[in-house]
Amino acid sequence: MRQLFVTFALAGTLSIPSLVFAEATWYGTLRAGVESSDGNIAVKDGDSHWGIMGSAEAGEGLTVVYRFEHGISTENASQPDGRLSYVGLSGGFGTLTVGRIWNAAYNAVGVITDNSMHYGDSETTYRHGPAISYAFSNDLFSLQFDALYGGEEGLHTDPDNDLQSVEFGLSVNVGEIGKVAVAYTDDKYYRYPPAFNVGGTWRNKLYFTAAEVTVSDLTVYAGTRKLTGYDTSSEQLGMIQPQKTKFFGFRGGLGDTGIKYLFQYRDVTGTPALPQPWVFGLSKSLGGGASINFEHANNDTLGANESRVNLTVDF
Repeated sequence: MRQLFVTFALAGTLSIPSLVFAEATWYGTLRAGVESSDGNIAVKDGDSHWGIMGSAEAGEGLTVVYRFEHGISTENASQPDGRLSYVGLSGGFGTLTVGRIWNAAYNAVGVITDNSMHYGDSETTYRHGPAISYAFSNDLFSLQFDALYGGEEGLHTDPDNDLQSVEFGLSVNVGEIGKVAVAYTDDKYYRYPPAFNVGGTWRNKLYFTAAEVTVSDLTVYAGTRKLTGYDTSSEQLGMIQPQKTKFFGFRGGLGDTGIKYLFQYRDVTGTPALPQPWVFGLSKSLGGGASINFEHANNDTLGANESRVNLTVDF
């Protein structure tokens, strides 16, 4: 509710006509399925969500853009979490937005290395906020800068509510066959979730690289992520062992059959320890925005092996 209030408050500040919201595009996806986790069966939601988005000419060569997106659950008809909430201005200079956004690391690297339907993970954090973000793109490259202010989800802590982290992402197209990308994140005040058993307040730096090549219906991709961090609190825990992750995978389709496939392998070394899964998925379009999806994740000894069948309807 607070994010929704901020979105419309900012919209009012920018003098967005109410007609813009009346003409907004409504979209969403419902994903319900059955999951087996080491033999335990349960009905699960598959990250269902709904949203509104749109743009309108604002004069002087500027365009107002806005988006609000929220998670919903097919398990109990609840709305568990907010996903996106921003307004902004776009023009020849690029696009400037304020709110909760897709972060720079994901837009540059994650879209290459995280293409699963549920279990895959590029470890780029996906969305964050509240943030000020600048993005620019053309036929050759795309870049994005984010500045994250205030805490979010208890992971960032600063008594002065100051600048929490900065992030940069750059993706460069290689002809018509692929792209290469890099990203960098500097988290100034990071507090690990309790499950990681790493106390103190840390300054974490993350470095990402990725590349993909597409030939016909097949795309092959690879990427890396490196995390370094040191304790900045009075607990003086020292330097965390660098964590390195390597990604490799491929995805594609089988002609006009409506069948798509994907495979991803993730190798993780360092602390905190994480599973090193391989993920395999199949998807079959049923028409009308509907599809049936199967995905399996083998999580080695650090997590349960999981399989899921989802029925998805996009609208």
